[in-house]
Amino acid sequence: MVATFLLPLLLLSTLLPAAVPLPPRPPVRCDGSGGGDGSGCVLSNAYGAWSSDRADCPVAAVAYPASEADVVAAVAGASAKNMPVKVVSGFAHTIPKLACPGNGSGSSGGAASSLLISTARYDGVAVDAAARTVTADAGAPLRAVIDAAEASGLSLTAAPYWEGVSVGGLVSTGSHGSSWWGRGGAVHDHVVALRLVVPAGAADGWAKAVALRRGDALFNAALVSLGLLGVISK
Repeated sequence: MVATFLLPLLLLSTLLPAAVPLPPRPPVRCDGSGGGDGSGCVLSNAYGAWSSDRADCPVAAVAYPASEADVVAAVAGASAKNMPVKVVSGFAHTIPKLACPGNGSGSSGGAASSLLISTARYDGVAVDAAARTVTADAGAPLRAVIDAAEASGLSLTAAPYWEGVSVGGLVSTGSHGSSWWGRGGAVHDHVVALRLVVPAGAADGWAKAVALRRGDALFNAALVSLGLLGVISK
């Protein structure tokens, strides 16, 4: 019986298509109608068919900062015009209704006077092996942070299961793994410092970067802030 079925099984295996892993599509897609300046774009979600809460969100303008100075400039420009701002990462799976700038409804009226900041290009990682710390830009994917730490002979204490999440996103949403070591599996409990870009008055250029360390009065609130207190920079 084994000899009888061996040949058909071999033939069947040659006919099956090869499985190729692909990353999720970018959450922000632009059709180019805005002249390449980030306008005429749509914020969506890979699970868009599940619920009306995941309906696409039209976005008037998208900024792609590559440095903290770029983040400050983007927030300052929106702050000066009193524009609502939301932030997404390169592989965001946030429900668009929550990440949609403006009134959150995804209507074109709410999108016309709002700004979306994508951290897809803000992804630097620096390791201080002596201090046993990693400094990561908000858009750095978890996989990049793990690889950088490993290259310096270190490892992360805690991490969620999916390696495509951004550092800013996983910290500000309270993402966690299952570690029982030290402070436990919640990633934000292992953060020792962060930098937050917040709106400011005209005297401060309409935006500024605030440095916070563990023990500061606002540190815990800024960690798991769901993006409501400002833009996590580092």
